[in-house]
Amino acid sequence: MGDIPTEMDLVYRVLDEQLVDVDGRRLLDAYNNVPVVGHSHPRVTEAVVRQTRTLNTHARYVYEPLVELAERLLASMPPEAGLDSVMLVNSGSEANDIAWRIAAGVTGRDGAIVTPFAYHGVTAAIADLSPEEWPEGFEVSRVERIPVDAGEEAVAAAAAGLAEAGHDLAATFIDAGLTSDGVYPLTRERLAGIVQATHDAGGLFVADEVQVGYGRSGEHLWTFAHLGATPDFVTLGKPMGNGYPVAAVLTRREIVEDFPFAGSVFSTFGGNPVAAQAGLAVLDVIRDERLIPHVKCVGERLLRRIGELQTRHPEIVTVRGLGLLIGVQLDDSARAKKVVDAMRDRGVLIGRTGPGNDVLKIRPPLVFDEEHADVLVEALEASLISD
Repeated sequence: MGDIPTEMDLVYRVLDEQLVDVDGRRLLDAYNNVPVVGHSHPRVTEAVVRQTRTLNTHARYVYEPLVELAERLLASMPPEAGLDSVMLVNSGSEANDIAWRIAAGVTGRDGAIVTPFAYHGVTAAIADLSPEEWPEGFEVSRVERIPVDAGEEAVAAAAAGLAEAGHDLAATFIDAGLTSDGVYPLTRERLAGIVQATHDAGGLFVADEVQVGYGRSGEHLWTFAHLGATPDFVTLGKPMGNGYPVAAVLTRREIVEDFPFAGSVFSTFGGNPVAAQAGLAVLDVIRDERLIPHVKCVGERLLRRIGELQTRHPEIVTVRGLGLLIGVQLDDSARAKKVVDAMRDRGVLIGRTGPGNDVLKIRPPLVFDEEHADVLVEALEASLISD
């Protein structure tokens, strides 16, 4: 999760990418992936208000928005994945928790593989799979961590280590952008190796798209699909409702049917009619406004311009990115904090991430435009100079 801007009084939308504080100062949001199609997008807010006036209840009742959203999500997945079952819930944490419970139940195992500083959620079970949340010195015997440059061999070794400790592998959880690790986007070959080694060890693979999904790669709606992976579970959250709480777990029927819990679990507010309409509106906007090719264009420009800064500022160690997910690693965590604060003072919000908290985390709404990218780069250079 990294640093969150300390000015928490951002209360109102001005433009799709901008917020204003209580003093009326405009702030360019280059941090927040929750309002994926822009703060208070009119089509999303109208869908929410319209459905609120019609009906809002829990998901024990079957109604059209819930069914349509499930069908739209399944249709967006690559056919070769064979994903045909959806459960709508309230948050990415809940989605990952359910994926973990099903994986552990189906395999009869309790071992997990994650990346070194991964974040997958806040429930008790998923916090154990989220090293970013671990206190100093904390370890979980049933969890092995693979390095950010890992491939098939590293996963096989981690699975063997789990087995030796009496914790056979149930599931590997991967955010393909390695966002919380400092933004190290995976390659097609490495992700394929991770999935294959997971299956070879008898585990199931979970593609966590909570941070990297919904077109952020600029290549496909889902980053795992852009990389050609075939997951056993896909988990969605944060941007799914553009700020309205809704999330989802997608998997295959044969996995669900192997674990009785999966067929009876109930999330009171998960997939309620209002949440479902918000989710549908987000998918409509991404499609109709052609946001995925837009992200590719703007993301490439932003990555290139920040790369040019690196030639003038040796304090920039490296620049990594995929679409509108960019990590700028600086030479010192204290410097990174000063830059984040200085950029906020200049009206641009970004965060920090990575185990050393020395990576600037740039992850704006997908409606971020070229002019906003230029504003961000100018603020970043000014902040580096003033540090």
